[in-house]
Amino acid sequence: MKSYLGKIYRVFIQLLATPIFLSGFFSAEAGKEYGIGFAQKLGLVFKMIRNNMSITSGSSFIEHLVMATTLLKLPKNLQGCVVECGTYKGVSATNLSLICALVGRKLEIFDSFEGLPEPSAQDKEHAILGTQETHFYEKGWWEGTLEEVKNNIKTYGKIDVCNFHKGYFNQTLPHFRQACVQIFVDVDYRDSLADCLKNLWPLLQDGCYFYVHEAQHMEIASLFYSEKWWSEELQGIAPGLVGAGTGVGIKILTEPYFSSSLGFTIKNPQKQNFKRYAQVGGLKLNLAAAGKLTTPGAMYTGESTASKS
Repeated sequence: MKSYLGKIYRVFIQLLATPIFLSGFFSAEAGKEYGIGFAQKLGLVFKMIRNNMSITSGSSFIEHLVMATTLLKLPKNLQGCVVECGTYKGVSATNLSLICALVGRKLEIFDSFEGLPEPSAQDKEHAILGTQETHFYEKGWWEGTLEEVKNNIKTYGKIDVCNFHKGYFNQTLPHFRQACVQIFVDVDYRDSLADCLKNLWPLLQDGCYFYVHEAQHMEIASLFYSEKWWSEELQGIAPGLVGAGTGVGIKILTEPYFSSSLGFTIKNPQKQNFKRYAQVGGLKLNLAAAGKLTTPGAMYTGESTASKS
């Protein structure tokens, strides 16, 4: 009974929090250049929910809407396609095809369509520190055939914006040369992620997003912090990963805290445009003045932060 009530409570919290997570998606800025308004966005939400209910999936419509938001905010004149690596039965590709059709971009889908390859020693088992779990893999798991994926996209998405690339990533990606404005990899293995990064990161436009699933896996997240790997393979610096170890906090249905499987990084972000906050000291909780700022980075407490020692 206690477990059942706990699930009901989490669903209730999720329902309350979801409009906050989707505030960026429904903002006037998102989709403005493409003439996409509130009604179209609302229709897209319902279609994505339907698709998640109709197609067996390893990712959620909320994660897909997070990715849709960044696509809607891209400048219309920025050239490039959207790439998905690892599609399983095609629900993420189906949902991404809907938004790609709205913003006039092609969706390039890469998958073996035969399930996972044989895992290397480092990918046979992954650790998730936050939930104290291990996830293990075998060849052929997470299989979705090309015919199955195409049928799902034809039925629920926009097949005309999609191109399919069949084969393992180390065979297909080296031949791909198109500029990319967004990349989503749901590839399970660190080795597969490395193949995707080596071949796709140079094609990603500056300031654009690279999304990754299994961000809560230590083996996946740690690659984005490996200075040695990034220096040797891409002659750059490790970009880090938002959501490393827990995923971005958009769901609370399974963990006792907001989490997900989704993480992201940004290629060459323009740090000169970041907001700057002087870290001058601590602050006191003041609910009546929450959100009001005096000096940068300090919440208003009725005291001058400049006089603090």
